[in-house]
Amino acid sequence: MIIILAVLFWLFIRSVGEIDIPSILNEAVVDFDELNEKVYFRAKAWGLAGNHEEIILSTSPIDKTRASLKGIDFIFYTSEVYYKRQGIDTLLVYAASSSIAQPPEKLSARVNIVPMELKTNDEIKDYEMNYKKYGLEKLSIYKEH
Repeated sequence: MIIILAVLFWLFIRSVGEIDIPSILNEAVVDFDELNEKVYFRAKAWGLAGNHEEIILSTSPIDKTRASLKGIDFIFYTSEVYYKRQGIDTLLVYAASSSIAQPPEKLSARVNIVPMELKTNDEIKDYEMNYKKYGLEKLSIYKEH
């Protein structure tokens, strides 16, 4: 039975060509006018089931095809983050603590980027439901309605 299904799948792939499932991409830019600086976000999901999730935060523009750069970008392996400016030079970024990669060593910016770790499932759900009440913006891999 498995062999029959494998052969049918192979025949299907051959008949339609390559399966190319487009990735989902959302972007945001946070302006720090007083410092003449910008911080760029890109949220991306890709893969056959869309199960690869990554949000990149960078101090330089992020090309749609560029991979994340460890050591230069902040990388969050999650479907959404919440953020807000604080003062003239700080960006707070809230994400599940398990999703926050090692902070970059070579970040060149005058903006102080502070990852805020959400440690429990209850805390994550609270921010998911109340982020607007906390004065936060959300960037997600999902399309917003």
